[in-house]
Amino acid sequence: MALPTITNKQLEILLLIKKFRFLNRIQIQSLLNHKDYRRINQWLKDLNQKEYLNRIYSTDFNEKSKPAIYYAGINAIRIYKSLGDDNSQLKKLYRDNVRSQSFIDEQIFIADIFIDLLSKNSEGGIHYEFATAADVTSNSIYKFMEDLSPQLIFTKTQKTEFRQYILVLLDAAQPKYMIKKKIKNYIEFFFTNDWEENTKQPFPTILFACQTKNLMISAKRTMKRLLDDYQDPEELEIWFATYEELRKNGITAEIWEA
Repeated sequence: MALPTITNKQLEILLLIKKFRFLNRIQIQSLLNHKDYRRINQWLKDLNQKEYLNRIYSTDFNEKSKPAIYYAGINAIRIYKSLGDDNSQLKKLYRDNVRSQSFIDEQIFIADIFIDLLSKNSEGGIHYEFATAADVTSNSIYKFMEDLSPQLIFTKTQKTEFRQYILVLLDAAQPKYMIKKKIKNYIEFFFTNDWEENTKQPFPTILFACQTKNLMISAKRTMKRLLDDYQDPEELEIWFATYEELRKNGITAEIWEA
């Protein structure tokens, strides 16, 4: 089956959608580093009409000023399949039309964090490299982390300094036992040595971003109780911050608490 023709720039948009799952027009324009929003809108409208992208937008008067959100349509998934993408990842994309609003908000949030880091690249000789959840597949170096579902993995290089971080979002709507399990999984991950064996690098710093202040307080207590069972390993660095602090100051700011 021949797919409708698209430009190279439109293909770039589809690859961005695959990486982040949900993006709004402003984010797409920023990630493409493109100055003309009219051209972006033309490309997006064409991709939507050709069933490469689906669009979410509100007709409510108070919400109309918010940019539309885009996610993969059936023809985009066909392109990803032709590029040899992992089947488990494709199955997730097929279900994106029924995702909850909280899931969509998380993906938009992750993209904002990514864009903020991207804007700091090369600042003061700092270089960042990134992997999103979509990069953690059976085809990638991070395939050993599929069960952990990290939202963002990034590396900071500055002269002789080399640091790696894993960002994990904690949603206040999740049951407490799920929050506890997520934190416990990362503590246990530290003791497996899977990271060191697969990446040949020291274990990264784990950053838990919490939706609310109350959740952060609860998550920190949970972590400390769990670490008591492991005699609190000094080499393990786990830090916490709220979504609000992240949005206001950025991921690289001194907002993280032990």
